[in-house]
Amino acid sequence: MTKFEIQKNDQNQTIFKFLKKTFSSTPLSVIHKWFRKSDIKINGKKIKDPQIILKLNDLVEVYDSNKPIVRDNFKMVENLDLEIVYEDENILIINKEANVEMHSPINESLDDMVKTYCFNQGIYDPQKENSFVVSHVHRLDKLTSGLVIYAKNKMSLDILLKAFKDHELIDKYYLIKVRKQHWTGDFEAKGWIDYDPKMQKSFYSETEKDFYKTAETRFRLIETNEDSLLIEGHLITGRKHQIRATLEYYNLPIINDFRYGGEKINNEKMIYLRAYKIVFGKLPNELEYLSDKVIELNI
Repeated sequence: MTKFEIQKNDQNQTIFKFLKKTFSSTPLSVIHKWFRKSDIKINGKKIKDPQIILKLNDLVEVYDSNKPIVRDNFKMVENLDLEIVYEDENILIINKEANVEMHSPINESLDDMVKTYCFNQGIYDPQKENSFVVSHVHRLDKLTSGLVIYAKNKMSLDILLKAFKDHELIDKYYLIKVRKQHWTGDFEAKGWIDYDPKMQKSFYSETEKDFYKTAETRFRLIETNEDSLLIEGHLITGRKHQIRATLEYYNLPIINDFRYGGEKINNEKMIYLRAYKIVFGKLPNELEYLSDKVIELNI
């Protein structure tokens, strides 16, 4: 038998979701079997309903001692080089460098760096957590630099994930460098996009196609240089490679973005795409204090 006392970062989720996280290497069919056989107790009572919501200090007992509990086994980063742009008790906002992966089973990743920082600060210890993992709430491509939000607890993770899913409560803005010969003025791109995993590339279309998802981005001119333009991209939807694929379609590929038709001007592993500004809308509940807050990198 395995026992868990529900902590702050475990509450307000279903017992099924909790077990799926805690026993992440256990097949879901086995977890479903625990419910059918009443091999789970909450506060001493056998349960079969996987949708019961856990409360703080609930005692969960699982009568199957053969399945391993899986803890977050991240790689500690020794020479930590992490630029923290904003931090409070609930979130971290990091300025990610280009050519750094968000997550990697092999290389040092931004996730590893943030978790190392949180561990060193006494904010996060996976051995003391049942189901929560410090997590990014949105992603940047490996070659893209800029702002990434991390949640330091389950409450903020739940709120921010919903905010990004709704596409209304958090606005993201990017700085982009392109060649200027095909620029005709500020524009809003409303179309459809699909990602091909075999080609590792997204494709944008102005007309609707099967399996494509809606994609909307607003572009405006920031600065004109001798042979290039600095433009701003405001994501309305957040599809994979959305800005890169959209600008390729309009013959405005990002400089250094060879995969999407951009001119390669150096051998650096980066593209001229930078997530430079995040604007919070009217966030609910415990994150209401972030409402209307703007986090911005210098241009």
